[in-house]
Amino acid sequence: MKLAQKLCIATAAVAINLSILKSASVHAVTLNFEWTGNAGYSAKGSFNYDETQGYSIVDESKLRSLTIDFFDPSNKLLNSFAPITNGSIAYDFLDFSYDTATKSLFGFFDVGKDDGQSTDYYLFETVGLNLSLRNPIQGTIDQNNGLITVSDTTPVPEPLTIGGTVVAIGIGYVMKRKKAKI
Repeated sequence: MKLAQKLCIATAAVAINLSILKSASVHAVTLNFEWTGNAGYSAKGSFNYDETQGYSIVDESKLRSLTIDFFDPSNKLLNSFAPITNGSIAYDFLDFSYDTATKSLFGFFDVGKDDGQSTDYYLFETVGLNLSLRNPIQGTIDQNNGLITVSDTTPVPEPLTIGGTVVAIGIGYVMKRKKAKI
């Protein structure tokens, strides 16, 4: 093996090992939620938070991200919103509560967008009692008995895992090309 190849492999191995030792892990969990109204309108969303913080209740201030999509009864997308991106809240009326023990949403709920535009939608009222899909122009479009389901716990990949994979693939590609030339 040539000296350049050996140095490249050794440098990559040292860099990966040092970054693993020095890095602070990101332990975010992503959850999905779904709501369907009596008239067939629906909402699907996801949220994530840092599970290492040991929260018993996750409210909007503890979320790293929150997205929601609204659909009509024929499953046509009405609009999509991201009330929270990178921990920054972009929706003034946001109310969100998640119980990590029961793995369920609860309490007063207000997620979506309401800037007074005809294309804005938001899911509003109390989980377990009554949830309604609203539009600032049309008012209440659909509602149900407050049922909203949370499912599909998906771990968010740590940046180190993604970076390490890219480096490993790159090293393998370089080695394969050099071997093919020989």
